[in-house]
Amino acid sequence: MEVLDALKETNDLVNKRFDRIEQEHDARLKALEMGSKERRVSVSGLEDEKERFSMSKAVIAITTGDWTNAGFEKSVFEETRKKAASVGSDSAGGFIVPIQYLGDNFIELLRPNSTVIQMGATVLNGLVGSPVEIPKQLSGATAYWIDENASITDSQQSYGQLNLRPHSLGAVVILSNRFLRMANPSADKMITQDITKVMALAVDLAALAGTGIGAQPVGIKNTVGVGSLAIGVNGGTFDYVQAQNMEGLLEDANALRGKLGYIMSPAVKRVLKKQKVHFFSGDTKGYPLGVVSDEQLKSYLGYDFMTTTQLPNTATKGAGTGLSTVIFGNFEELILANWGDIEILASKETSNAFTTNQTYIRIIQETDIGIRHAESFAVCNDAVSA
Repeated sequence: MEVLDALKETNDLVNKRFDRIEQEHDARLKALEMGSKERRVSVSGLEDEKERFSMSKAVIAITTGDWTNAGFEKSVFEETRKKAASVGSDSAGGFIVPIQYLGDNFIELLRPNSTVIQMGATVLNGLVGSPVEIPKQLSGATAYWIDENASITDSQQSYGQLNLRPHSLGAVVILSNRFLRMANPSADKMITQDITKVMALAVDLAALAGTGIGAQPVGIKNTVGVGSLAIGVNGGTFDYVQAQNMEGLLEDANALRGKLGYIMSPAVKRVLKKQKVHFFSGDTKGYPLGVVSDEQLKSYLGYDFMTTTQLPNTATKGAGTGLSTVIFGNFEELILANWGDIEILASKETSNAFTTNQTYIRIIQETDIGIRHAESFAVCNDAVSA
C-alpha cells in the first residue's frame, strides 16, 4: 500500500506539472495571437511595422506594377501619399518612403558616413513649408556710465534670421534584377546601404564645402563670416600652435562653446602625428613625440576630431601644392534640414537597364544646410598634407 500511495502521489505531481505546462503553453499562444492581431491593425511607422517593410519588394512592385506580394509596402506608400500634398501619381512613378522605414530615421543611417553629424550637427527632420526661418540675435543692448540726472543713451537690439530652403539631393543606384528578386533581408540591407551611402557622402561634402552654386547649399568652408586662418604664403604645417590660433578665432568672437571639434583630411592628421619637438632656434631635425595614438592627438588638440577624404589634398597657394582644409568649430551651430520623406523611382525601361538586365533606382530628398552663427567656425585652407 505504501508503494501504491507513493506511485499515486508521484502520478498526481506529474499530472499537475503537465497541467501547468499546458496552461503556460496556452497563455503563450494567446499572447502570440494577440500580438499578431495588434500588428495587423497597427499604424504604419510603429517599431514592429517598420521591420516588415521590404525595399526590394517595393522596387519590384514599382517596376512591374504587380503589388500581389507587396501589399504592406503599397499600404505604406498610400498612407504616406495622404500626408504629402504634392507628390506624383503612381502612374508617373513617384513613390514616397517614410524616413523611418529606412532605419531609425534617415539621419541615423547617415551617421556612419557623416562626419558633421557625428561631430554634433543639429538635425531638423519633417519640415514643411519654405523658407523655414530661424531667428537669431545680431547685436545686443549697450550699457553706459552716466552722470547724475543725465539721460541714458538709447540702444536697441537687432535681429536677423537664418532662412532654410529645400534643395533637391538626388542619387541613382543600379541593381541587378537577379539580386533584386532575392527579396530577402540581405538584399534589402544592400539596397538601403547603397542609398544611404551616396546620400550621406553628398550631404557631408555639402555641409563641409558646399559652394552655393546652382542647386548646391553653402557649406562651412564657403560661408561668409567664418574665421579664417592662413599659415603662410605657400601654405604650411598645421601644428598645435596653429590649432591654438584657430581656437583663438572663436574665443575672440565669443563663440568658443558648444560641441567643439576639428574635421580634417587623414593626411593632415598624419602630419600632426609626426610633429617633432625643437630644442633651440634653428633646430631643423627636432625630436619626435613618439607613436601618437588618436586619443593622444585628441588630448594634444584639446578637442575631438574626425577625418574625411572628402576634404581633398590638392589645393595650391603660391608655390605650395598638396594643401588641404582644416575646419574647427561648434558643430551644433550647423543645421541639417530635411523636408518630407524620401521619394524613389524605379525603372528597368532605360536602354542600359534593358540590355544589362538591371533596375535603376532614383532617390530624391529635399534638404538644406545652414549655420546659425558664422563666427562659430574657423577654416584653414593651406595646411600641408605631406
